[in-house]
Amino acid sequence: MDRIVKQCLKCKQIIGCCKSEDLVHIANNCNGELETLNISWDELSIIEDISTDKNFIEAMIDLKEKDIIEYNLKMSQFKAQLQQQKSNAPQSGSTVHCPRCGSTNITAGQRGYSLLTGFVGSGSTVNRCANCGHKWKP
Repeated sequence: MDRIVKQCLKCKQIIGCCKSEDLVHIANNCNGELETLNISWDELSIIEDISTDKNFIEAMIDLKEKDIIEYNLKMSQFKAQLQQQKSNAPQSGSTVHCPRCGSTNITAGQRGYSLLTGFVGSGSTVNRCANCGHKWKP
């Protein structure tokens, strides 16, 4: 079911609700009437990703009613800013962690010489944790 944006006329709280919900705000015993705002749920979500300041949200709603061209320009800028932030976020799945202690201070190197096996397998690469010394195959 589509979500729409409404504002309580009594306490001015902005909420998202379904079209079929009652037109009375019952949170915090407010019992104020709700009016539908001229903004979509998706637009509100983008605006709230930029700022959750109530005055900012209300100013954006007013801007949409007064100057739709400026509003659309701002929304395009916000979408581009959020997309850039999302693409610049570090990829947590690509960071190597030590399976023993969880440290990210990892070095990779050759396995080395062993008294038991001699030089057998000495050319294979292993990860070493600089924190606890644990070694494992990459």
